[in-house]
Amino acid sequence: MKRTIITSIPPEELEIILRKSNAEVKLEIKETKPFYGMPRYEVEISGNGEEIEKFMRTLRLARAGG
Repeated sequence: MKRTIITSIPPEELEIILRKSNAEVKLEIKETKPFYGMPRYEVEISGNGEEIEKFMRTLRLARAGG
């Protein structure tokens, strides 16, 4: 299963969040067109559906200050 998101989170921080989530997914990160000067990244997340959700849950909590 694959899921694609567009985010301003730097690749280094995404890798840290992936390690903290302990999810068995693969991230493919590509830089895309900036949004009003802010860098953006297209992130393709590959893996089992449950593992992708595990990573996404950790990502949401990390960015919400939880």
